[in-house]
Amino acid sequence: MKLNNSKKLRVGIPRGLFYYRDFPFWKTFFEELGAEVLISPKTNAKILEEGISRLTGDVCLPVKTFCGHAFSLTKSCDFIFIPSIYSLEKKVYNCPKFVGLPDLMKSVIGNPPKILDPDINLEKGKANFYQNLKEIAKNFTLDQQKIKIAIKKAEETQQTFETFLKKEGLFLPQALEKLFSQTRNVGIKEIKENSSATVGLVSHPYLLYDEYLNHQLIDKLERMQVKVFFPEQISKEELRSALLELVDRPYWTCEDEIIGAGIYFLQKKEVDGLICLDAFGCGPDSLMIELLKRYTKEKNKIFLHLRLDEHTAEAGLITRVEAFVDNLGQRRKNYSSFLPVRQPKEGEIKILGIPNMGEKFSIFKKTFTEKFGIILLSPPVTQKTITLGVKYSPEDTCLPFKAILGGFIECLEQGADTLVMVTSFNACRMGYYLKVQEKILQDLGFKFRFLKLHSKNRGIKGALSMAKLLTNNAPWSKIFSFLWLGIVKLRILDEIEREIQKIRPLEIKKGQADKIYREIIEAIDEAGNIPALRKVKKEYLKKLRKIPKDEKIKPLKVGIVGELYVVAEPFVNMDLEKELGKQGVLVERPKSTFFSEYTRLFHFNSLG
Repeated sequence: MKLNNSKKLRVGIPRGLFYYRDFPFWKTFFEELGAEVLISPKTNAKILEEGISRLTGDVCLPVKTFCGHAFSLTKSCDFIFIPSIYSLEKKVYNCPKFVGLPDLMKSVIGNPPKILDPDINLEKGKANFYQNLKEIAKNFTLDQQKIKIAIKKAEETQQTFETFLKKEGLFLPQALEKLFSQTRNVGIKEIKENSSATVGLVSHPYLLYDEYLNHQLIDKLERMQVKVFFPEQISKEELRSALLELVDRPYWTCEDEIIGAGIYFLQKKEVDGLICLDAFGCGPDSLMIELLKRYTKEKNKIFLHLRLDEHTAEAGLITRVEAFVDNLGQRRKNYSSFLPVRQPKEGEIKILGIPNMGEKFSIFKKTFTEKFGIILLSPPVTQKTITLGVKYSPEDTCLPFKAILGGFIECLEQGADTLVMVTSFNACRMGYYLKVQEKILQDLGFKFRFLKLHSKNRGIKGALSMAKLLTNNAPWSKIFSFLWLGIVKLRILDEIEREIQKIRPLEIKKGQADKIYREIIEAIDEAGNIPALRKVKKEYLKKLRKIPKDEKIKPLKVGIVGELYVVAEPFVNMDLEKELGKQGVLVERPKSTFFSEYTRLFHFNSLG
């Protein structure tokens, strides 16, 4: 688009998602560049219906609403501003919906005006952020001094906005009104001293302050004479301090406003209860809210979880809120101090439980017990496993979470005193699995120790440190011997599995390769040294190659991609790979789904 000095270019900002947090910055930035900023109307039935009609059912309500807002701006703007927000601080990541938002909107809106879609990723440092701002600014001016001033004034405006929130005690809509109102006389609505209750209201701004989506929840609470505290009224330092009482380090960008704010409110004696508002199908929230709910119970306070989607009825929401407030009024009293996270019991490991990943880890059982005197449990995933996981998991959590939780329960029922699991940052919800699973298992009454392979175990040094812990501080000679043997076992098993993938579609008698594969698992587990493993590999590759095949078949080739656990665990994916093989399909999977790849030196860092 050519720069046109005869009229102001119009930039549209949809009233959803990042709007509530960052609007002061972007409004000031674009206006200082000489643009006119337009905001979409407040959410209404037409906007929501427009978003719903353009997106699939499993997209969350806030994104559907954002889509409707973006579409409402298409005929009135030269640009629509939709950034891709990856990370706002080091090692803390945004929900994937914020990252892929520009591409999603481009694909569903039709023929929109130009979308300004800068990558905002502070993992790359502030210099990268400023460079992206300068690239956006080129759509409006080439004057570098003007761009520099626009950035400076935008930062100053955002800082003033933050001051209104933290130091003056305004909640977000009040702060926005005061910031951009000419009268600047906005004040907090007073609640009578004899309020019926005091609650902490925990959610994301795009749900808390969208009156159409939450059915005017804040107004309803005020009419009930409920005093409400909001996350943005808490300082960043206090939010982070409260968050770290529950988790070892931040994972999601939104943790502060959910976990941090929730724990902060629970520590306040004047707060009688907690209301948590979320959208149906929100992945990060499903785990964070479950964790918060369990700690609210420990605090002996009342928790109300309100889940919103496009079908949420106002009458039902009001009924639940009224019952919650009545309950609070009956229970107003002083509570005990916050209960700390229970620490794992110290002591030697006798029975170690690990998640099953398609029988892969069964190949270590015998050797592990012989070398370290520790029984290794890795129960196969069955319908019982899934049933247990579903029973005790939050409703919205994904299938891998439920399957792994069910497996842990089976390990503990079989006598495991220690569980171990890899956790990872920047890996969907996996970084939150252990936090929630540990709490669920403790609340079920199990006594155990939970060992976590996380970021501090990255690299060879970290992996060896964890190996010492998992083997009751065994001599290095035994540890290195086991690790080398284990690596070779995994590589042989993966090599054989790749061979079986090629054989399945050509078998004349279906199922022979899979029968031999089960024998291979047992043989590899029995092998206690490298020569024995070489013998196993040679013997079974020979067996596999002897399977009668129809060499005339030209098999269809299909690649299987997806989340690692679902791709690797046969019961969870309903033996998809085998079933395709029976149908004469040659299956291929990415290297990342073969566990031996993670034993290579250059992949050790991916363990964290």
